[in-house]
Amino acid sequence: MKKILALAALALLYLAHTGCTTVPETGVAADDETRAVALFQREQFLDAARLYGELARQADGTTRLRYLLRQAAALARADRLAPALQIYRAMEADLAGVSPALRILTRAQLRLAERKPERVLELLAEPLDPTAPPELQAEYHAVRAAAYTMLGQRLENSRELVARGFYLLDPEVQLANQQAIWASLATLSGRSLQQLRVAPPPDVLSGWMELVAIAKKYQLRPQLLQQELARWRNDYPNHPARRELLEGLLSRRQEDVTYPDHIALILPLSGRYARAAEAIRDGFLSAYYEHRPKREQQVRIYDIGADPANVQTVYQQAVAAGAQFVVGPLSKAATDALAATGELPVPTLALNYASIEEVPANLYQFSLSPEEEARQVAQRTWLDGHVNAVALVPSGPWGERVFQAFATRWEELGGTLLERQSYNATDNDFSLPIKRLLNIDESRRRYRRLHTLLKRNLKYTPRRRQDVDFVFVAAYPRQARQIRPQLKFFHAADLPVYATSHVFTGNLNREKDRDMDGLYFGDMPWVLAESRSHSGLRNEIEALISPVGRSLQRLFALGIDAFNIIAALNPLRNYPYERYDGETGSLSLDERNRIHRQLTWVRFRSGQPVLIDEGSQ
Repeated sequence: MKKILALAALALLYLAHTGCTTVPETGVAADDETRAVALFQREQFLDAARLYGELARQADGTTRLRYLLRQAAALARADRLAPALQIYRAMEADLAGVSPALRILTRAQLRLAERKPERVLELLAEPLDPTAPPELQAEYHAVRAAAYTMLGQRLENSRELVARGFYLLDPEVQLANQQAIWASLATLSGRSLQQLRVAPPPDVLSGWMELVAIAKKYQLRPQLLQQELARWRNDYPNHPARRELLEGLLSRRQEDVTYPDHIALILPLSGRYARAAEAIRDGFLSAYYEHRPKREQQVRIYDIGADPANVQTVYQQAVAAGAQFVVGPLSKAATDALAATGELPVPTLALNYASIEEVPANLYQFSLSPEEEARQVAQRTWLDGHVNAVALVPSGPWGERVFQAFATRWEELGGTLLERQSYNATDNDFSLPIKRLLNIDESRRRYRRLHTLLKRNLKYTPRRRQDVDFVFVAAYPRQARQIRPQLKFFHAADLPVYATSHVFTGNLNREKDRDMDGLYFGDMPWVLAESRSHSGLRNEIEALISPVGRSLQRLFALGIDAFNIIAALNPLRNYPYERYDGETGSLSLDERNRIHRQLTWVRFRSGQPVLIDEGSQ
């Protein structure tokens, strides 16, 4: 017991240096356990861990062990695995008298922190005893929800959050839980929400799925949205959706989602970025004509040419001509030049991310940035339960930017980058960097040392390193078609490989892409439409897509979303859990007015991208 208390004291000392603020200044009050429970449910885990540690110091026997278990669980949820494991292991042999629910939940929290979601679900395969208190029942479902998130199973994640909601008493926690349900379901397409509906009314999860589907479908048509909400309320009269969420939908007005009368599109239609600008322009106009505004609406297009500095003059001309909303510019240099001008007189959507942090309040930023995709690879692999990564990237500025974005985000999440190798993108043989990446060379060196030492022939099979969970590859199609087979050749056929969308041309070519079978990557719905049963807008306008729009598909889709997102900006800004389903991905807006895309994740199978989330959502 002295060892346990010593470890608890060390944990408290550790927490004191991590910036926790919830500390009882004079003795532990009688209601401190209630406060600790509330902190845990509000996911203020470090504060909860500190308070449970204080409670443990002033208790004894089974009560002390119970508080220490709670401290270990809170530390695990706060990603402080080492002290959590120390506390748990020190008292593991003495836990016979402690509640079985507490014991199993603590073990599950530790397995979750260790990135072992399958083990979590095994531990929590059976419901808790019905007599367990509500906070533990809520925690049971919260841990299962987190495990399903790690496995990429969004529908199961939402199901657990719904179940958790029945045990929550704190209105603030209830609302946060419902927003989490919404955010999880909002990542699914409207079609998926309809297809995966689990039961007829009044099933609560089905009610959430239909509510989110209604909000998506009628996001830009408030009058129809209100009509559909009235029908939904009739179908689900006792649904637990909180008033705040429903009022947020009912309060939307048409003027908040109306396109301006005069839009200016500012692009470099001559010079280095001319073809890219042309594809964006064609996509923008396709969306404009598909929208078919009933009233007179003007779109004026301006060319800033090859010099990014021209953007300031052209922007002023557009505003002077009556523009109420500006889309553009395209290049990072021009975006930086515009952002540096200070306040902007009208809302402006730049088609790149500015390099500077302080930008005008009226400036929105939307980009198909490869760095953003690399960060999403990091997030996806982390959610898939991986911890140890290696990276193979091309030499040069593009490869360095993509690698740094991936590595920074991966380490922020808590992942470990074991190795990075670069390759020459003009080569066809990437065996040398791959061997170095997988430590095949080290295996050969060990063989030579043994051969020299023993002075006889040995049976030898090269072995790759065994501490790797996955490979991150930055490559274009020509290189990726070579890299994937060479990884298999060097004994890494079973090692997951993740990449950005750049590995796929966007056009189905089963014969050539068969060499990439098994490779995971994220891409946009517009590009993947050919390999999906539902192709949305693309199916409607396929015959009208311009030649440059076909060759630069992703930029054409960016143009479509650059028009469509204009009317969705107000809802996205006012409701942070909401998303807009665009052609470039599921779009959300952060507090810095940057638009982020959630990619659609696929895996090459028989040379064709196949959705990996649709069936598990």
